[in-house]
Formats: sequence, C-alpha cells, structure tokens
Amino acid sequence: MTYRAELLSYADEVLDGTVDLGVRGPRTAALLARRAFEDWLDEISRSWAVHADSDRAPTTASKLVVLGALRGETVGETAKRVWHGLSRAVHHHAYELQPSVAEVRSLVRQVRTVCEIGESAETRRKHVR
Repeated sequence: MTYRAELLSYADEVLDGTVDLGVRGPRTAALLARRAFEDWLDEISRSWAVHADSDRAPTTASKLVVLGALRGETVGETAKRVWHGLSRAVHHHAYELQPSVAEVRSLVRQVRTVCEIGESAETRRKHVR
C-alpha cells in the first residue's frame, strides 16, 4: 500500500468512526486527504521541475495549472476543485460550520478519482509518443 493510499485509508477510518476524534474528525480526515493529494501532486510534478528556470519551489496553484496543461483540462479543473474544497474544509473560520462527514467523504472519494484519472492520462500520453 502506498503512502497516499494509507493516508486516504486513515481518513476513511476517521470518517467511519473507527478512529474516534469526536467533532474534530471531519476536519482531520480532510487534512489527511489533502496531504495525500498534495503528495500525489508533488510526485507527478517532479518531472516538470527539471524544466523550470527558477530556484524557488513551485506553488500548489502553479502545479495545478501545469497539471491541466499536461494532463488535460478536465483533470486540471477537477484537481483544482478538489484541492480548493479540501483547503476550505481544513481551515477553521469562526463564521463557518465544521465540514460534514458526507462532505469530507465526498472529497476523499474525489481525491482517489482525480489521482486515478491523472495517472491514466499520463499513461495514455506516454503511449501516444
């Protein structure tokens, strides 16, 4: 099992109540899912970094733009939507409610989906060359 899969599995356990974190559960599960997503994005963007003409590390936003350019607009837009949803879920604001279990469960499912779609898009791109 990969590190990303383990993080998503832990997020599922938190959401299922196997790991009981009380009211902090959904936000913690969202944080685990976001870490898994960002690790995946870092992993696939390593090959892009060799082409960058900068000594600064790319931001997540810039990685998402490049992802869309290289893997297709659908993958890029889906990835942006998932990352922004996870970011909104992990940040606490006094005027917002805690994210619901259903909302975070949907985001965890979307992380799995976008990673699978992104990887299959890369595989198709390699076979076309």
